[in-house]
This record gives sequence, C-alpha cells and structure tokens, in this order.
Amino acid sequence: MRRFLGILGIVLLAVVCVGIAELSVARIEDPALYESVTAPAWDALDRLRSDVDERAAELEAARLEQERLEQERIRRLEEQRRQAEETVIALEIAAQEASAPAITEPLTLADPAITTLTTEGEREVLTGGNLRLYYYNQSDELWAQERYGNDSIRGYGCGPTALAMAVASMTGEDATPANVAAWAAKAGYCSPHSGSYLSIVKGAAEHYGLAYESLGAIDADTLYTRLSEGGIVVALMGPGHFTAKGHFILLHGVTLSGEILVADPNSRENSLAVWEPQLIIDELSPSRHDGAPLWLLTIPLSL
Repeated sequence: MRRFLGILGIVLLAVVCVGIAELSVARIEDPALYESVTAPAWDALDRLRSDVDERAAELEAARLEQERLEQERIRRLEEQRRQAEETVIALEIAAQEASAPAITEPLTLADPAITTLTTEGEREVLTGGNLRLYYYNQSDELWAQERYGNDSIRGYGCGPTALAMAVASMTGEDATPANVAAWAAKAGYCSPHSGSYLSIVKGAAEHYGLAYESLGAIDADTLYTRLSEGGIVVALMGPGHFTAKGHFILLHGVTLSGEILVADPNSRENSLAVWEPQLIIDELSPSRHDGAPLWLLTIPLSL
C-alpha cells in the first residue's frame, strides 16, 4: 500500500510538472488556449483574494467596534464616577441646609456710613454697595414656614431668598422668598432635603430678565475688581464663616479699603460686616458645575 501511494505521488507530481511545462509552451505557442485553460484558475484566485480581503475588513470592523464599545464603557464609568462625586458634594458639602457657621469669630462690622439696614415701609433695605438692596432673611416669619418643595424656606431656602433679593432690587419686580421659592419648585430647581440645584441661578436670571455670567475660577483681586464694576455676585459658599454645609449669599459691593459687602439670607450680622476677598475665595464651595461657585448678575440695558 505504501509502495502504491508512493508511486501515485510520483505520477501526480509528474502530471503537474508536465502540465506546467505544457502551459508554458501554450502561453507562447497558443495564447488563446493558455487563456482558456488558466482563466478559471485566475478567477478562483481573484475570488479567494476578494474573500480574504473581505474577511480582513470584517475583522478590522469588529476590532474598531470593540474599541468603540470599550471607550464607551470607560466613558460611562467616568460619567458615573463624576456623578457619584457630585452626589457626595451635594449631600455632604453643598447641601444648603441652614446651619450655624463652621467657623465662629468676632466680625468686623462696617461703619454704618458704608452699609447698614434701614426700613422702608414694610421692607428692609441694605444700604451701600452697588445698588439699593432689598434685604430678605429666610427665617423671617412672613415666609419661614412656607414650602420649598417638601422642605421649608427656613431650612433650605437660601437660594430662593438670595435670588429674591437680587431680583427685587435689580428689576423692581415684587419678588419675595415665598414667590421665588414657589416658582423655583415648579420649575424643577428644588433639590429635596438639599436646597437648590445650582442651575437655579441661571434659570432665575433668564426667567426674571437679568444678564448672567459665570465668573469661573478667579482670584481675590479679580473678584474685587469685577464686583467694583457693578452688579451683584451670587456666591455658593462651603463650610466656613457662613455655614457648616453649603449656602447661597450675595456679594453686593466693595469698600475703598478693599473689603467686600455681603447680603447673607441667613444672617443679618454677617450682612453688616465687611469681608476680605481672599476669605470669600477660600470658603467657596468646591462645586464647579452649572456656573458654580460665582455668578455675576447685572441689569440689562433694556431694563
């Protein structure tokens, strides 16, 4: 059997060699015959090459798709991580629950000629600064127990209260902590048991017709300069002299000696003090989305 297979192999090799030799002769002597004999083989080879190229293209497309899916997975994980970090900030740091400050020390009260609280009819006015500012305190009995979502303005309404001061003072509209809180809750800016979503500032500016600008990460000198040019700055504060958690306040002017004037919706005493710009910068919330932690509000020329 082995001998037979060996002889068969020799015969087949001889046939192949003879065939190649004959084809070589036919290529020269009879090109038409050569083409008719070799054409099917070349067609088969072309189809094989096409199949190989197609398979290679499929494999490359599969590889690229796998890379895309992996990048999408990494992007989703990064987004989940970012959202988790923001949730931690919202719950542990930026939750705007009225609280005693984390740092208590004697305040430097302003000279009454620079700023003081006066009464005009039924309203309190904080004098000095860039404009005559109507002052509201979230604990005032007129609205302290009014609802902000499922919470109270006293407990979580520093955002609507600060914005009510800005809107009433800059537009002349009858904005109060109660009606601004009602608008904000209906518009979806109330974060249950946490205060306000940070997008409330831009939303309020657009709703009440104020110009809006996020100041970004600025230093103390730039904060003083921008505030000295006019407008009101909404500031989201972290733990420090204003809160133990998170808290919206207004910066409404500067002094010639380099301090900043504040309207704190949870403290009349803080609102009568002068504050170093660097202290304000140092105690800003670490939140950096939706324009936080500093927003400049100005009066449009049309108002």
